[in-house]
Amino acid sequence: MGNGNRPTPEFRREAVRLALTSGRTRREIAEDLGIGLSTLTRWLSQERDDSEPSEATVYLMSS
Repeated sequence: MGNGNRPTPEFRREAVRLALTSGRTRREIAEDLGIGLSTLTRWLSQERDDSEPSEATVYLMSS
């Protein structure tokens, strides 16, 4: 990346997939992809937040 362009959603998904499944460190993946470690960590956090049901959803489902 590193060229000032915003990453595509596909690029982000692939980076997250690699971080979760490759067995390599986040630092290695970030360096290989040309993104900052903090960027990859943020994407992983956002992915986790997006995939977890909110408290309201959990409440509604248990009612």
